[in-house]
Amino acid sequence: QSMNQQIAAAAEQQGAVAEEIGRSIINVRDVAEQTATASDETAKSSAELARLGGQLQLLVSRFRV
Repeated sequence: QSMNQQIAAAAEQQGAVAEEIGRSIINVRDVAEQTATASDETAKSSAELARLGGQLQLLVSRFRV
């Protein structure tokens, strides 16, 4: 191969790698957004569970054996 062909091939490979990196970055961003949403839902569920636990504790404390 001539030097020009080698340079052209290397440039093409670099372009392909750059596109793949771009796609990977987008995938990471999407997963990060999904994780943030799931974390928010988990926090809300935890707060609701704590509230329900408090209610249950109050109700159980009313029972005497």
